[in-house]
Amino acid sequence: MIVGFDHRKSVLGHIPPANDCPENIMINVNLEKSSSSVVYEYFAGKCEDANISNGEAPCLVDSKDKGRVELMLKYIEDGDLRRWSLPGIRAFNIGLSEWRSRFNCISNPYMYKQLLKLSAEDLITKGNSCVSSRQNAASKLLEKAFRVRLGRGFYGECLGVRADGNSNLSDEIGKLLSVKSAATGLRPIGAVIFMQRNNLKMCLRSTDSSTDTSEVAKAYGGGGSPSSSSFIIRLDEYNQWISEGIYSGRDR
Repeated sequence: MIVGFDHRKSVLGHIPPANDCPENIMINVNLEKSSSSVVYEYFAGKCEDANISNGEAPCLVDSKDKGRVELMLKYIEDGDLRRWSLPGIRAFNIGLSEWRSRFNCISNPYMYKQLLKLSAEDLITKGNSCVSSRQNAASKLLEKAFRVRLGRGFYGECLGVRADGNSNLSDEIGKLLSVKSAATGLRPIGAVIFMQRNNLKMCLRSTDSSTDTSEVAKAYGGGGSPSSSSFIIRLDEYNQWISEGIYSGRDR
C-alpha cells in the first residue's frame, strides 16, 4: 500500500477520483493539519494498533523524546499553514531552513536520528542569532542609501540601496530602509536594487500597513503583496528614477 499525504489546497485539483486510483494507492489531504503532523499521527496509530505479542505496545518514538518531537511538529505545522501564532515561530523557521538540504534519506542515511535530536528551543535560538547577524549586515548598507523617484516621481519618493552581492538580505534591507525613509519625510518604502541573471531587479518593502508597494510593481510588470513586491526594471528607466549621490539626512 502506498499512502500519500499533503496539506496544500492546490493539490486537490490534481487528485483523481477514488474509483480511478489503483487499489494500492491512498491519498490523504488534510487542510487543517500539516502533512508532518498527519504522517506522525498515522504511523503512531499504526503502532497502537499493532498486535502485541510480548505484552508491550510498540512506540513510534521513545517516551523521553515524545514531548520534544511533538512540540517540533506543532511549530512545523504553524509555519506550514501560515498561522505564525507560536512564540518564536519565524526564528524557528529560519533555524530549520539550514536543515532542509539534509532532508533526504538516500543521501543522508542518518536523517531520522538527526531529526529526533532537534528541539524547537535550539532552532529558535539559532534563528534569532541568524536574524541578528543579517540585521547587522543589512544596517551597514544603509549608509549608501539614495533617493528613488518611484515611477519617475509618479508614486512619490523613497530611499533605495544597490545590493549587488547581497540580494539575500533584500528583505531585511528593505524593511530598515522603509523605516529610515519614513523618518526622513519620504514614503515609508525601501527599494533594494540588484542584478539578477543579467536583469536589474527592484524589490520594494514597507513596514507601514497603509502603504501598498505592489501598485508600483504591477505597473512595471511585477507583483507581490502590499508590504513586499518586486519587478524587473530596464536600466534606462532605472536611471530616470534615481537621484545623484548618496542620501544624507540633510537632503530634505
